[in-house]
Amino acid sequence: MTDTPPPNDPAPAPEPAPVPVPAPPSEDGQAPVAEPASVAEPQVAVGSEGGRPRRRRMLLVAAALVLVLLSVGGVVAWRVFAADPRDAAKEYFARLAAGDANGALKIVDASSIAAQLPTSNPLLSAAALSDPAARPRAMTVTHVTEAGDTAMLAVRYQANDATVTQALTARRQGRRFVLVSPFVRLSFAGAAATDKARITVNGVAVDPAGSGSAFPGAYTVTADGNALLAGRSTAAVPSPDATATVTLPPPSLSADGQAKADAAVTAALQQCAAKYFQPGSGCPAVTLFNPPARVVPGSPPPGQLISGSWTVTTAKTDITVTITKVPVCTFTPDAGAVTFSAADGVVHWDVKLAVDGKVLTGQSGDTQFTAKGRVALDADGTLHVTFA
Repeated sequence: MTDTPPPNDPAPAPEPAPVPVPAPPSEDGQAPVAEPASVAEPQVAVGSEGGRPRRRRMLLVAAALVLVLLSVGGVVAWRVFAADPRDAAKEYFARLAAGDANGALKIVDASSIAAQLPTSNPLLSAAALSDPAARPRAMTVTHVTEAGDTAMLAVRYQANDATVTQALTARRQGRRFVLVSPFVRLSFAGAAATDKARITVNGVAVDPAGSGSAFPGAYTVTADGNALLAGRSTAAVPSPDATATVTLPPPSLSADGQAKADAAVTAALQQCAAKYFQPGSGCPAVTLFNPPARVVPGSPPPGQLISGSWTVTTAKTDITVTITKVPVCTFTPDAGAVTFSAADGVVHWDVKLAVDGKVLTGQSGDTQFTAKGRVALDADGTLHVTFA
């Protein structure tokens, strides 16, 4: 007997979707508004991984993230907007590198430059920065230490092909930092401090007798020459203690000045020879001879010159002194003038005594002499010789 498979159960037919029944028209004849179908509220299972506890944890994590972001953002904003002493140093040196003296002074604490204005310190001016080679360049801040409203900075820059380090002090002033006396003290060493020559630093005339303030950078120092002395120049850069000491070369005679000084001394000696080096004449003391005794008219002549006695009506002494060898001068420049020492000079002299027209005696000879003195340049440009 063969089993007959049971007939397949027919799948239940889907229920027809409900057909919306239009509502009857309202009394005013307008179509009625269909009410929206109700939406089933999703059911949330209550458990450890879902529901309200999970949502609460997610809200707490989100709130924590917001707090972290606000905290980090606050730190970033504080770092971005807070005053930085480095900015003051960078702007100061950038202004100097551009030759902007007025702009650089605006970054300096006003109280620290009250006595350093360009009127009293000509090197704190645009003129002192006119040469780009004198300006500082390639400045970097190497170290910063902050304590309250004050910061100490160490900077390094290039000046005249030299690497210079300098310490700066910055002070908080409102929303920014300003620099406190970020200058270099310029001083002149040795004879340069009393040098009477006109001295310029970076083309600006200065008084070498006193030290003054200057912007950081390099300094070309020049002492002008004159009719005697040659011009001199030197260069200087600041030391780590923000001081630049200028040591000019010693003054020296120019070739033209040597010839003029020699000529001036020779002319002065010839004038002294015309006075036969009389004491008190402003000439060097040169002992030429033992002059004969003075003859007074109306009295007899000295016994060593003539014997006998008579009445003298006229007596005359003729003295002639001529420089036959000009001394060799050694000159030493000294504060705008030169001292000299003259040696190995020779004068020839003749002396005659005449009484009533008769030469009673005569002497002649040659005498070596030396002289010392000074040659200075007068205000009118002429050379003046004085003997010691």
